Amino acid sequence: MTIPMTSPNRQQQGVSLIFALVTLAALSLAAVALVRSVNTSSLIVGNLGFKQDTIAYASQASEKAIDYLQFNLKNGVLDSDDPDMGYFATAKTALDPANRRPTDPARILVDWNRDGCATGYDGGTIPTCLSQPVISVSNAAGDNKTRYIITRLCSAPGLASDPANSCARPVAATLNEGGEKGELNYLKQRPASLVGGGPYYRIVVRSIGARNTVSYTETLVHF
Repeated sequence: MTIPMTSPNRQQQGVSLIFALVTLAALSLAAVALVRSVNTSSLIVGNLGFKQDTIAYASQASEKAIDYLQFNLKNGVLDSDDPDMGYFATAKTALDPANRRPTDPARILVDWNRDGCATGYDGGTIPTCLSQPVISVSNAAGDNKTRYIITRLCSAPGLASDPANSCARPVAATLNEGGEKGELNYLKQRPASLVGGGPYYRIVVRSIGARNTVSYTETLVHF
């Protein structure tokens, strides 16, 4: 009786097919992962582009707010609230412009949408809602809308120079000249005095861009 023998070459060809299928599956998974990585990178780059666009508009809004402050610096307008221009003469220390403290009952919200602080908030009790933030910059397509609000960092309305009104302001030291003209005497110290500048003004800007991209910026200025 003759017993048929299995060819070694056929056995090797079957093992090669298994390795080929495993390699093909691994290459397919790698290709899918590469495509997903490229798509994710494109989304990230696109989102960063939209974010930079809103920040650029916010910068323009801050410049317009600074122009408003400079124009009214000496006519007394800045000593009291001017809600129609989005200006408030006190610090509003509990201000929560981005709605980051929903459980704080003392927070002060900003009516960015001019609907009584109803849109986009949690529906809880709203103790204070600052109205009339100013529309600053918007493009023709309407997909970029920027508003700003200004608060003076003082404890009360009125003159910032009033001793009873506590205002945050920069402080600089100056050296006073002594009475001995022409004398060089290092043992005598020159008297120093502190000179305060004008109060700080806080400019908060909300900018909405394409695909509902939202940016909040804050700028402190003094004159």
